[in-house]
Amino acid sequence: MEGRMETRTNEASTEREGVQLHEEELVDLLARALAGRDLPDTGFDDPTARALLDALDVDRDRYDRARLRLSLATTMVVDAVVRGFFDRHPDGLAIGVNQGLCTRFSRVDNGSLRWLDIDPAPVATFKQSLLPTHERHTVGSCCSLRCSGWVGCLRELRDVPALIVAQGTFRRSSHEDLDAFLVRAVEHAGPGTELVLDYDVRAPLRPSSLNLRGACLESPSPDGHVARYPRLRFVSPDEYPAEIAHAVSGMNGVSRLFRGRGVASVAHLRFV
Repeated sequence: MEGRMETRTNEASTEREGVQLHEEELVDLLARALAGRDLPDTGFDDPTARALLDALDVDRDRYDRARLRLSLATTMVVDAVVRGFFDRHPDGLAIGVNQGLCTRFSRVDNGSLRWLDIDPAPVATFKQSLLPTHERHTVGSCCSLRCSGWVGCLRELRDVPALIVAQGTFRRSSHEDLDAFLVRAVEHAGPGTELVLDYDVRAPLRPSSLNLRGACLESPSPDGHVARYPRLRFVSPDEYPAEIAHAVSGMNGVSRLFRGRGVASVAHLRFV
């Protein structure tokens, strides 16, 4: 397979052999791969992202450092939450949902965790051709975010500590996609399963005011309708080491300050 990717500056996607990647996925990859060169103060290092970028024909100077820094900030906060999960569950399972050119497994691998990436079939094949193989890292395929097949398998993981990772997934998708995913996850995910995702604070995720006695998440749609999802609650900051709690609260504070414009909020949730 040729290591070439066509880029078009007037489109919000990149195509290669039938694979379509959202612009934000490219920004995220560039931020991770170029952090050592352009953002050395972050201390972030991702050799796998650099190798992946080297295999693609992408304009490395397409985006300014400010945009790369904001993207990397989200990645580092989600990394912290993921590492915290595996500190509590060293042999647990992470499921990356529509993560595109994600290289998180190589950054957080503790030698015993398991990782499954679920992507649309063309993207899954594309990733398999470029990323190094590992016996504890599997790339699977699904038809779309609304695919119920793999979500249905969550019920079989009730004895396995599991974390669903969805950085960028729903900010690149419609509110209907988020709703469909959460409805199915509420139905199938076992108690204790966790979910970390980023979202636009202008379309917030929040505890439901209508279910004060039990766990319930709500999310307003652009048309004013409020969807509610039982069994989901925010993980308490008291459960984090102080540095993770500060990272999450700091990121979300900046997002609120800028009203979500270019700055994501991060939600860490648990099914009960």
